[in-house]
Amino acid sequence: ENVSFKYRDDAPVLTDISLVVKKGEMIGIIGPSGSGKTTFVDLLLRLIEPKSGKIKLDNKNIKDINMRSWRDNVGYVAQENFLINDTIRNNICFYRNDVSEKDMIDTSKLANIYDFIMGLPNKFETIVGERGTEISGGQRQRIALARVLARHPEILVLDEATSALDNESQALIHKSIENLRGNITVIIIAHRPSTILNADNIIVIENGKITENGKPQPMLEDSNSYLHKIVYEY
Repeated sequence: ENVSFKYRDDAPVLTDISLVVKKGEMIGIIGPSGSGKTTFVDLLLRLIEPKSGKIKLDNKNIKDINMRSWRDNVGYVAQENFLINDTIRNNICFYRNDVSEKDMIDTSKLANIYDFIMGLPNKFETIVGERGTEISGGQRQRIALARVLARHPEILVLDEATSALDNESQALIHKSIENLRGNITVIIIAHRPSTILNADNIIVIENGKITENGKPQPMLEDSNSYLHKIVYEY
């Protein structure tokens, strides 16, 4: 609600951002490099606080919500995710030690990595190597997604999570995201427009301001829309 943020007094990064996201919605956020998308994510994760305005959850200012409780309920998957030189099991259970066998299997299926794991000789006991070098980038991303989902977040933020992946891996991540539709509120910061074409709503941020907010199809049909331009012209 009217959120603004700046790192320096003479350089606002976000200006008067107002946006409503309903529970269970899938929202895509796009815009040029340097438009403020990363700052938007940092505000949601509470790594920084608005200089003015409020971020509210069910009309309650999130500043009044315990930080640990907030972060326990917000999952984050980045473009590059850290895996430890350990088993797939321990990488999925990395953030908490109370993940059950059923949770691990269920979240692996949701993340579309279960069949790959079952095809390995040591299955969940397979060592992934330093920073996950023994498996592909797409497999690393899906393990990272399973790790986040094992925490049962209410809100999932995907920050350019598929921008460095091949088409097959990207398709598997897309399928995983679709599996979450309606159960988790998903916010996708996208570089590739294909990532967000099935979103319930798309937000365009340019020069720190929301310049468009609407459903994908009408935006695709509007030649003046930023989404239309990056799909058909760039």
